[in-house]
Amino acid sequence: MMHQNETLRLRSIDIISLLSPRTTWRLLRSFIHAPFDDEFHGSPIAVCWFTNFSCNAKCPFCCKAAEIRAGAESFPPLSPERSKKLLEKIRASVDMLYLSGGEPTIHPHIIDILKYSRELKFKSVGMSSNLIVMDTKMEILEYIDALSVSLHSSDVALHAKNIAAPITVANRVFRNLETIYDYSRNHDLKVVINCVINLRNLDTVRDMIEFTRQRGFLLELVPANEHGHIPKDLYKNPQYIALLDDLLNGRKTDVIPHLAGSTHYYETIRNFTPFRCFPYGVPNVMPDGRLCTPCDVSEQYAINVLDHKNIKAAVKASYPFLGDYPCHKGKCFKAGIVERSRLFGLLVRKNAGANVR
Repeated sequence: MMHQNETLRLRSIDIISLLSPRTTWRLLRSFIHAPFDDEFHGSPIAVCWFTNFSCNAKCPFCCKAAEIRAGAESFPPLSPERSKKLLEKIRASVDMLYLSGGEPTIHPHIIDILKYSRELKFKSVGMSSNLIVMDTKMEILEYIDALSVSLHSSDVALHAKNIAAPITVANRVFRNLETIYDYSRNHDLKVVINCVINLRNLDTVRDMIEFTRQRGFLLELVPANEHGHIPKDLYKNPQYIALLDDLLNGRKTDVIPHLAGSTHYYETIRNFTPFRCFPYGVPNVMPDGRLCTPCDVSEQYAINVLDHKNIKAAVKASYPFLGDYPCHKGKCFKAGIVERSRLFGLLVRKNAGANVR
């Protein structure tokens, strides 16, 4: 029987493994090849590229709301030629690519970006989408290994409220999801439902468990992000705590096997426990190629990947702008960083002999 700590360590790869359908060995191979130092400087195992900050939804809890409001003037998307150059620099030292936004499906060159990613032989390509216009670009599915779908309720009307869109738009989302479900049954595509927990959907989150189970989707639950701040609406909220207790019980007893994330993750988001962050394990790249230094909460974008040999060199060039890195003072809380930070912390202790503060 596997020891409990080994089980938790294995489950810590759940979120990162969403980047690839067959990634246990791929992830391990990436770790073996990555020259980790004691703080993972310059050794990303994957990259998240925000291809554009235009969006056809208006989710009030969107973690990229500020960038979307700033628009193309602050973060202009790259031309097709520059996009290819950026992909080449990422691929030079990274196996796994994840595309996000805004909404990638409304990027005018998203198909070309995905095709070129395949030409570069990324080991895995994932993408996020709200599915609003996916029916116009179903070709996307041919080029990705994993699709993270932003769906915040199994009820059409409530999802419409969550994305601040007409119910006709939400109906279109659900129709597109059913098409993707049919596609995934016959193709090697991992589908993850990303549900952001907020006051609007708090009493319906449990319904998502059965909704995703019936379709064979993974379910990723994330508390609403307030730009790095602990969400006031959820912190010490009895209804939220009761929900997380149910999820923890389901996680520990394995009655919700399709619930992405470790027991540690759900304990952390239940209490919003401070944690040491390793933001450069999966660095974020803005639409124009600038690197978030060290992440978007800092609002520092001094280094452009296009000005360097590869993404690893760009990360190293950002050292003078890092300040106190990695963050371990508990002043920031980004749920999406919890899993990979814990995994990197375990590897630091195991492989580099560093103490996780």
